[in-house]
Amino acid sequence: MKKPYPLLESRVDAIDMHLGQKLRNFRKHVGWTLADLSLRAGVSHQQIHKYEQGHSKMSAATLYRHGAIFSISPSAFFEGYNPKKDLQSFIDSDDILSLEAREKINLLFVEDRASDEFLIRKVLETIPYKIEIYCLHSAEAALDYLKGRMRPVPFIKPDIVLIDINLAKLDDISILRSIKQDRDLQYLPVLLLTNSLSKKNMINAYRNFAGGYITKSLDYTVLKRNLQIAFTYWVDAVVLPEA
Repeated sequence: MKKPYPLLESRVDAIDMHLGQKLRNFRKHVGWTLADLSLRAGVSHQQIHKYEQGHSKMSAATLYRHGAIFSISPSAFFEGYNPKKDLQSFIDSDDILSLEAREKINLLFVEDRASDEFLIRKVLETIPYKIEIYCLHSAEAALDYLKGRMRPVPFIKPDIVLIDINLAKLDDISILRSIKQDRDLQYLPVLLLTNSLSKKNMINAYRNFAGGYITKSLDYTVLKRNLQIAFTYWVDAVVLPEA
């Protein structure tokens, strides 16, 4: 039996602990007991205790319900959470890496065209790996997410970043350069998807440490083949870091 995906679980646990601490702080601030809050929330006091200990995950609906109970915005639960600190603890870890097959790959996909996003999603569905896709629609949003500036969106560290560098308002490969110049992010493999066959652009991409320069062929069969080969390499052949 395969082990649960360790990176995803560790990242979610860190968030759950933070949300639970916030819930406990809000409850104590108004002087309520676990029983007081359970009556207002419509759940058992044991469940409230599990939330506060980070042993039970709070859904978006649960956060909104508790936000209404305390007359606060749900985003208040995420205040003070530092995904970069959590990420740094992962980087500094000296754990031995597992060479077992990955059960899930977290992919950050940056694409501003809905039609192209749909096409790439359909192609990735044909790849024999479980890929969790987090799609953002601009270079600015992607950098905000990676640098922990997109609150209250929970931060899930991507294993691979796939960027369509034909994004509107994107200056050449500035997003790649920004990622590779950030010490906390530069280890992430970044694959570039592009219509450009320019040798100059390709060399510039590899000079800025692109993990791959993939042509976005208009031929669906060719595009499918290119992405299948790329992901087979990065998922099967390469050992990606785990938490």
